[in-house]
Amino acid sequence: MKGFKKILMALTLMVATCCLSPEAKSWGRLGHATVAKIAYDHLTPKARKAILEYIGAPLPAISSDADSFRQYWTMDLGFVPSNPEYARKFLNKDLARTLPLNISPWSHSITVDGNFKCFPTDNLDGAYINNDAYYVSILSKRLRGNAKDMDPYERYKAIALIVHFLGDMHCPMHVVYLPKNTSKGATMVVFKGKSMKLHTFWDSAVFEKYYPVGFGDLAFLADTATPKEIREITEGDIFDWAGRTAEKCWPLHNRWKEGDTLPDLYPIELRLVLLGQLRDAGYRLAKVLNDIFK
Repeated sequence: MKGFKKILMALTLMVATCCLSPEAKSWGRLGHATVAKIAYDHLTPKARKAILEYIGAPLPAISSDADSFRQYWTMDLGFVPSNPEYARKFLNKDLARTLPLNISPWSHSITVDGNFKCFPTDNLDGAYINNDAYYVSILSKRLRGNAKDMDPYERYKAIALIVHFLGDMHCPMHVVYLPKNTSKGATMVVFKGKSMKLHTFWDSAVFEKYYPVGFGDLAFLADTATPKEIREITEGDIFDWAGRTAEKCWPLHNRWKEGDTLPDLYPIELRLVLLGQLRDAGYRLAKVLNDIFK
């Protein structure tokens, strides 16, 4: 009976993972392809050659693979194998660490402290925390200098995860603020007569209703920085970028309370924020890939 309960729990978690709610998928395909297009336009010739050789297509083609194959690649079960028992979520405590579900507990969000500083780990005093910036740093190190000799599938997967995670960490509702706000936009609001999570508004509604364009068009609208501005945007490392993103997005998490109705003109107010986040993600993704394949 105990073994049956473990199997049932594992199957339940698998179904939950495969049926992820829309707000779990960050920018959506349009947003992620836009970030990838901006990055691709700013790659060095050497980096672009490597990308085309290793994945057989420009970056937008793989920008949402981490969502499409999420149940195989980045299942977030709330623990890593090295975590102590007390740090594992109650639903997972009875799961054997050898189960296939335990292989890829990678998050699509970042976690910062009270000073908007991103943690350089996913294990905080024995407890798992969301931190895709940490995974970008790991994957970048894995690829740098070794890409040519890597297994083709693992190399493609690493590149695809970096492309996606850079986009995710710039999505305003993909930030966990410890200890101030850990909801990641779970506040229920009303927009255009429809009830939705604030996270859902950012991930889909703001795109679908006001940008009925392709990713190339949206990249054109966002890619406006001068070379000097690009240098400033890409200054620092992945954790610096995550911290700056968190600080910029902090006001967006606390402006609205449960049940508030968003103004019809709110998307106009957010336009520069939206385009700015896509733009910054694109430039920083290019910087990471250029450094890897230099």
